[in-house]
Amino acid sequence: MIKLHHLTTFVTLCALLLSSVSWAAGNWQYYQDKAMTLYQDGDYIKAEKNAKYAAKIAKKADNGTAFRASSLNLLAFIQIAQDKPDAAINSINDAIKFTKSAYDDEHPQVATLLFNKGNFLEQIGQPQHAIDAYSQAWAIQQFENVQANDVLKTVNALTRLHNESKNYAETISTVETLLKSKGQQEFSDLFRHINYALADAHIQQNQAEAAQRTLEIELEREQNALENNDVRLAETLERLAALYDEQGLQNLAISSREQALKIRNKSGNSSLANVMNLNELALNSQQKKDYSEAEALYQKALMGLRELNQDKGIEQALILGNLGSLEDEQGDTKKALTLYQRSLILHGKTPTQPLQAAYTAARAGAIFYGERDYLQAEPLFLQSLSLMEKAQAPAASKKIALENLIALYDAWNKSREKSKFLRQLKVLNE
Repeated sequence: MIKLHHLTTFVTLCALLLSSVSWAAGNWQYYQDKAMTLYQDGDYIKAEKNAKYAAKIAKKADNGTAFRASSLNLLAFIQIAQDKPDAAINSINDAIKFTKSAYDDEHPQVATLLFNKGNFLEQIGQPQHAIDAYSQAWAIQQFENVQANDVLKTVNALTRLHNESKNYAETISTVETLLKSKGQQEFSDLFRHINYALADAHIQQNQAEAAQRTLEIELEREQNALENNDVRLAETLERLAALYDEQGLQNLAISSREQALKIRNKSGNSSLANVMNLNELALNSQQKKDYSEAEALYQKALMGLRELNQDKGIEQALILGNLGSLEDEQGDTKKALTLYQRSLILHGKTPTQPLQAAYTAARAGAIFYGERDYLQAEPLFLQSLSLMEKAQAPAASKKIALENLIALYDAWNKSREKSKFLRQLKVLNE
């Protein structure tokens, strides 16, 4: 059932501002206001009754077309809240029709109603139809004198849905049109999310430098507009850090993560983003052989997950696996095995990162192999290969998994099993 709280902040209850009019019944506003109050109170049955009565009064008036559209728009919101999607779409379509009749096809109020229609279509699981409605709204808004916030709401919805539909070129084109028609925007949360969507689209189009420019400009805009401990700065810095990592700009990535960590610590609010930021900084310390710093950061990340009550998910699995590799590097194989095994149990419950699980299984298997405990090593090496195949891992990673099994069966004097994986390795190398 679609409920009121599903209406996101960008949904507009279109209050059509009209000149005063002499009503035959004289009480349209009374029933319209009553319907709105009942809707906001969650009394949808009575709200629907009053909205329909207001629309009926407007229908009888000589010049009540726009008032009727306003009542139908409100009625659509009430019906979507009642899980009556077909009725809601019919009501909003009628509201659009009457608004066009009262004004013209490209009036800003038509765009507002088309935006509302797009939101309803999203809620009922019709994203492509929602894109069509938002696109129609945007086609009006880019040429008309419309409030900046309404424009950004439409573009935000469009870019988000285009990315979800993997129409990345459309996201880029939409934002380019926004900037050409409306110019550069001041900081706002809506424009921030539009820039996040634009950066994501550039990344998916293998345009890392364009994504980097987008996020760096957004960061500068935020730094000029926000307090220096605002967590929105941290979110942008973390996105930049991930992008710098992908481009091999390690120093910039570390600097961005450290800045983000300071901001989040100042905010006093623990978050999943902060936890994973700690994990990345720990990995960097581990690569530098600063093992004590790495362990402190991993433990702090695990503590953060406990505070968030998210210590049984994939993030816990990843951090435990990394901490296990840290202990492994320092020669404490017993502690490393315990951590690897805990990590693999969680990976099994939340199988969303098969490649990372494969690496963890391989590391655990390698410990048993080093101890000549081949019986224990075998299922872990086999698990690693299986997870590699599931993850469609790079050939180099799969090659290592095959070589592990070949070395195991060679040491174990199991020639038949060894030959099986030798054949697979030969095919992979061809």
